[in-house]
Amino acid sequence: MQAAHSKAMAKIIHRWVPPNRSRRFLAGVFSQRLRPVWLLAGLGWFLFGAFRAGLLIHTKDLLANVKASEIAHCFTTGLRYDAIPIGYALLPMVLLLSLAPATTFRRKWFRRLIVGYGAAVTSLALLTEVVGAAFFLHFNARLNAVAMDYFGHFREVAIYLWNAYPIWLLAVGILLVPCGCYLAFRWVFWRGGRPRCSPLGRVGLAVVLTGLCLLSLRGGVEPQPRGSGSAYFSQNNVVNQISLNNIYTFAQAAWLQWEDNEAEQELYPLPSPDEAFATAQAMLLQDGDKPAGGQANPLWRMSRTNRPRQELNVVVIVMEGMAGSPVGALGHTPSHTPNFDALCRQGLFFDRMYAVGQRTSQGLVGVLCGFPDLNGQSVLKRLRSQGVFLTLPQQFANRGYHTIMLYGGDTKFDNMRAFFGAGGIREFVDQPKILAEPIQPQELPPGNWGLPDEVIFRHADQKFRQLDQDDQPFFAVILTVSNHEPYDVPLDRTTMLPHDTEARRCLNAYRYADWSLGEFFRQARQAEYFRRTLFVLVADHGRDRDLTQILDAPGHRVPCLFYNPDLLRSETVSTVCSQTDLAPTLLGWLGGDVEHGFLGRNVLAIPPDDGFALLHEGQRLAWIRGNRAMIQPPYTTPKLYTTDRLHMQSMPEDRLDPAALQALQKQMLSYYQAARVLYLTRRYRRGVVVQQVRAASQR
Repeated sequence: MQAAHSKAMAKIIHRWVPPNRSRRFLAGVFSQRLRPVWLLAGLGWFLFGAFRAGLLIHTKDLLANVKASEIAHCFTTGLRYDAIPIGYALLPMVLLLSLAPATTFRRKWFRRLIVGYGAAVTSLALLTEVVGAAFFLHFNARLNAVAMDYFGHFREVAIYLWNAYPIWLLAVGILLVPCGCYLAFRWVFWRGGRPRCSPLGRVGLAVVLTGLCLLSLRGGVEPQPRGSGSAYFSQNNVVNQISLNNIYTFAQAAWLQWEDNEAEQELYPLPSPDEAFATAQAMLLQDGDKPAGGQANPLWRMSRTNRPRQELNVVVIVMEGMAGSPVGALGHTPSHTPNFDALCRQGLFFDRMYAVGQRTSQGLVGVLCGFPDLNGQSVLKRLRSQGVFLTLPQQFANRGYHTIMLYGGDTKFDNMRAFFGAGGIREFVDQPKILAEPIQPQELPPGNWGLPDEVIFRHADQKFRQLDQDDQPFFAVILTVSNHEPYDVPLDRTTMLPHDTEARRCLNAYRYADWSLGEFFRQARQAEYFRRTLFVLVADHGRDRDLTQILDAPGHRVPCLFYNPDLLRSETVSTVCSQTDLAPTLLGWLGGDVEHGFLGRNVLAIPPDDGFALLHEGQRLAWIRGNRAMIQPPYTTPKLYTTDRLHMQSMPEDRLDPAALQALQKQMLSYYQAARVLYLTRRYRRGVVVQQVRAASQR
């Protein structure tokens, strides 16, 4: 059979290729020495291109305004991003095949090594594309730092995926695909004649092929390796994301995490630390603030409110996913949150607050640490921030408050227990602790992510009553969990929609979470502690983002409410603000002199048009100031938009003011750089000094 295959190949070469040298050259190109290289490269480009075409077809409804030229550009740009993992994968094979003597090709161990390697990289690429496609269908983005976070929570993610997708098919595929690839490659790699090449020729071949691989893994001939900025060629972010490659984006996210974000200096034109701190200090210091940190932390200050301090209990309720179009208080109709909407009409409501990121872990850092967090992995889980981070719970612990965190899941999730345990929380009440109690709510078993909200609210009310009887002031954090995929909530508590589609299951989760919140306050109002407690309600992150935008600023808007009708009057504040502003606003409202270094301001003490907010999503930064939103993709120039509470539109070219754009970019990058340096040098909490600030500028 092998002889017949060789004769057939010889006939083709004889018919279509000129005689002598050309025939010998083509025969060498398709010899056993080079055939595996060309086949794997071609198969890789075909595989990546096919999945790219499939994603474009699946998301065609989101691409209505995309030009045909942009679709073509998506494929041509994608070829270059696909070349990067292909170059890395082929490099070891190229060195083995080009340098091996002809006699080595007769060895079984050598053939098995080459075939096994080819089958392994092909199967890994296929698995990555399948997982990446599922991730894209949920997030409309290639695999990124969010995927890394989810992969780190194997149990919760595995249960969710098992219930949502036919995972058994993937398991079967993981077993069958490598076997199939191995058999196919074993048959096709070694057809034809033996490779012949002199030692000098093998060295020359290795040099040429290695050069091609290096050119491929760099993504082109540019002086710098190809960055993700080239993917942002369209105003529609769906087509931008499809042009990228899953292996490339996932590896880039891992690289930034491994480098602990020190490599971010390459993503944006960040200013020097000295310049960044000077700009950030001018933006953050308010009337009555006096710098108190020196070189250790130039943003540390003493804030004088000129009001007596109120020793009130404080309960911060971080509401999972309580944002987006189902929330009437944010200006949407119809509303699926009537209880929360009623509370917002009775309290101090901030209707233009923006989340710092798109994960609960980032929202906790914004709310409880007054810190904008960083791209990639949240500082909640990073080693440098453990035990040395400024937190709001620590501020109240220093005042003699009992600090407590209540969560329907396991507080070890996302490293919450370790981080906030070192940051001022003295007691944790979570699912393991509740289920270990003698009396358990058996009628409400845990869902995918934890106990239903009503269970944790009931335990919170009981705990607050006990602390109040002991005359112990308290600061509490309640993190809800029910309004999260897969939306497995009790269906008999309030009026529900038919639970037959994903959209209706999502709305039912909103309705249940809202009902649980209403029940909690109905019980709390009957307790003695209520009249001495300020409740702060804020969502952890936005919902319903417009995924066609490079970064949808209105989609990151979250509700924030200071609530207790006995303590404050109802009012709506429409100043642009961030979750980072919550801590200084709360401390300022309570009065007294406050020493802190939170990267936010007291929103109640600034002009309505002077607010700002920084947010980030997948290495893209956004800076919102007034009715302007500036989006900064990595490796490229920023884009300016007009924005309000619900909409965002690209700024026409004839209305762009280069000076104003440059000023906004300086503010945003200075603020972000200041946060980075404080984290990298472990100076965010005063008195914790490990390195000199200037050392960060040398990285």
